[in-house]
Amino acid sequence: MSATMNEDIKQYPIYYVNKDGSFTKIEHIKSTADYNHYTHNLHHYIARKHYEKNKSWYEERGIKQKLFLVPISMHEQIHNQAVHTLSDDDFEGWYKISRWELVFNKRYSKY
Repeated sequence: MSATMNEDIKQYPIYYVNKDGSFTKIEHIKSTADYNHYTHNLHHYIARKHYEKNKSWYEERGIKQKLFLVPISMHEQIHNQAVHTLSDDDFEGWYKISRWELVFNKRYSKY
């Protein structure tokens, strides 16, 4: 049986991405019923399937899984799924944070 988002919510810390690019840890979300799905998505820092397959690789390097509560438009940009996608530089200019702080990438993320 594959993991559900509710199981991930219980297991990993959740952060909100503020408009200035900083993070605020969220404690009140205990299930998927605790946030507005019309405006926000929960996003895995490391894609669930990659993390589960390679958990020891991440742990050896001190890279921890976490979830981010982000506006849907930002989530689409993180994954380059928006109608008009932003370059990495434009993403950082618009959201005040590097895409690679929100999604793990061996090439671009700091670790």
